[in-house]
Amino acid sequence: MIDHSKPATLESTYGWVVVFVSFTIIAMCASSYYITIVSLKTISAEFGWPRSFTSAAYSILFLGMGIGGIFMGWWSDRIGVALPAAIGIVFTAIGTIVAGTSQGFITFLIAHGILMGLLGNSALFVPLLANITHWFDRRRGLAVGIVATGQGVAGTIWIPVFTQVTEAVGWRTTFLYYGAFLVCLLPATLILRRRPPGISKLVTASTVPARTVNALGMSSSLLVGLLSVAIVGCCISMSIPTVHLVSHVTDLGFTRVQGAEVVALTLACSIVSRLAWGWISDRIGGLLTLFIGSFLQAFAVFLFALAQDIAQLYLIGMFFGLAFGGIVPAYTIIMRHLLPPTSIGMRVGIVLLFGTIGMAFGSWIGGQFFDLNGHYTYAFLVGVVANIVNLVIIGFLNIRYWQSRHRPEPA
Repeated sequence: MIDHSKPATLESTYGWVVVFVSFTIIAMCASSYYITIVSLKTISAEFGWPRSFTSAAYSILFLGMGIGGIFMGWWSDRIGVALPAAIGIVFTAIGTIVAGTSQGFITFLIAHGILMGLLGNSALFVPLLANITHWFDRRRGLAVGIVATGQGVAGTIWIPVFTQVTEAVGWRTTFLYYGAFLVCLLPATLILRRRPPGISKLVTASTVPARTVNALGMSSSLLVGLLSVAIVGCCISMSIPTVHLVSHVTDLGFTRVQGAEVVALTLACSIVSRLAWGWISDRIGGLLTLFIGSFLQAFAVFLFALAQDIAQLYLIGMFFGLAFGGIVPAYTIIMRHLLPPTSIGMRVGIVLLFGTIGMAFGSWIGGQFFDLNGHYTYAFLVGVVANIVNLVIIGFLNIRYWQSRHRPEPA
């Protein structure tokens, strides 16, 4: 008798509800640093700081977000994501209030690094991204891509909004308005209280297929370590244009609004690319997806070093967004595919910590090279070199993976 029943799957309608809510939280609640980005020159001028000082706030926010992400990932592995997400929203709101009322550099850094980063945004990305991998098995890449797209939507929505609002009422009041808005979104975390079917029972190492545990012929710790080094390189390259593009455009003689439009267009294209790369990764795997996206990003950053015309900047910004959109989600997909599902939140948190270190270092590099040279050309080229380091590591992992796939089975 032929069994025509469908194979068992984790996926359910409620899983897509979790995707939508997670996407919304990331898009709406983890965007406070965009106020700093669009107001970089204004804040620097008001306090008399060099740009490397002001961009350091963005850097320390991402550093705090990365460190906190390990704990939040570990915590969410044990209690679920609802409470960590709610706490993240509350502390991000507090951070915006402190930033908007700050009178000195230390207070400004505390608001970004500790409140918005370590205790706030750390709970609004890693736990949500890791959690969604437990709700899906067949369309995991697409689901992760949709949730991660929240970052691109955030930039597309908030950069133009924050640009207009800061022009009208100033960067301080904009921080306060955004903090009040965040508090209104707290009830959305109640939808995340249900635990995913993928962790409804304890998964032990003995229940995980050997192919998943040892697919590359290396230990889990070594794989996490290599991915951690690799993500530093691609995130240095990614953050230099992301943080400094508005300032770079205005330094070339164009308006601040045009600079914000270039960044918003970049992030809009990253929305499409994250969905596309998620769909692609379900077919070719996360490792190959990461290598292709990283290569295209390196080329885009190199083009930024050459562009002088606003039309070129618009086009390169679009290409940059299409290239980098699938990079960070690919790391989560790779780990969920190649490693045991236990403690996936903590492992994602570890790797993304190094990603935030790369983002922070890239932001600082951009400010330093501008302060030294009066332009961003050399900063973009340093980003390309960092990206090449990423390509070497990810290329090596791809070779190991395909060798293991085609290795003859022992007799």
